[in-house]
Amino acid sequence: MNGVDRSRGQASVRAMQIGRGMFTLRYAATALPGVPLRVLVAPDPDEADQVEMLFSPGAAGGVLRQPGDLCVLSAQSEATILITTLGEQGKNLGRADAVRLELNRLDQAAPQPRASAPLPALSAPVPQSASASERLIPLRIAGHIERQGDVFVSAGEWLGDPNGSARLEGFSLQWPRRPGDVDVAYGCAVGGLGRMPDVVAGEFVGTRGQGRGINGISLNLIGDAADAYALIVEAAFSDGTYFGPALAPVDLMGPTGREHLVALRLQLSEMGARAQKPAGARGLNGAGPAKAEPRKPARIFRAAR
Repeated sequence: MNGVDRSRGQASVRAMQIGRGMFTLRYAATALPGVPLRVLVAPDPDEADQVEMLFSPGAAGGVLRQPGDLCVLSAQSEATILITTLGEQGKNLGRADAVRLELNRLDQAAPQPRASAPLPALSAPVPQSASASERLIPLRIAGHIERQGDVFVSAGEWLGDPNGSARLEGFSLQWPRRPGDVDVAYGCAVGGLGRMPDVVAGEFVGTRGQGRGINGISLNLIGDAADAYALIVEAAFSDGTYFGPALAPVDLMGPTGREHLVALRLQLSEMGARAQKPAGARGLNGAGPAKAEPRKPARIFRAAR
């Protein structure tokens, strides 16, 4: 990259796509503690007039110098952000896989009020008896994985390998004893086929045995009682892009939209006392398939491994 002083070190440059809106890009961690490794953040020069950036103290000059530094991005339209990892000669080579960056959207619609119980962590699921204000739902997730075929996991377990490369080609969710006034709507985009229609729990989305990867997924809780539940999502893509854990609704893809999904992990909880359904209101079973509300993409970006 022009402007990088190769005599001092080497650089790794990546492009990250963002949509219209406000985001925070945070230097979350480095795999090389104690070794100078800087991250230069700048918009594509042709789109610089569409992007405003504000850096935290200590990150002046557009450079994130250490974990904890962050940049606020405000984009008037879709834009490309250039991420340059700068290393010092003899210590590291500006390896993109040595840093982890997190991209969070700031201007999403505020979620509906929920019970004040803490958000359950996917890495350490809370036992059902741990709290009277929340109850874990025993979801079952089935998926078709490249070279493995059909695979089945429970809520809180990875479907696929987040550190692998095998394509997750399709998946479905099973919600035993699901109430009639809430459901999970989910959909995906498939390489070479584009966006597929959204489905609800019990239905399969994607492909099987066609060698096509999923390059975008969306999940959302729908129905009159949706606010009484929390769906937590984690996903990993083939280039190392990592999302979550975060609350649905979510609409996920890699930095360019061409990366394929390699792993998905979900956990569903009932949060507090469920709101009473208004008299005369029809649930999902009585009203036919419900459509998910429009979603805004929210992604967490991690440099490639």
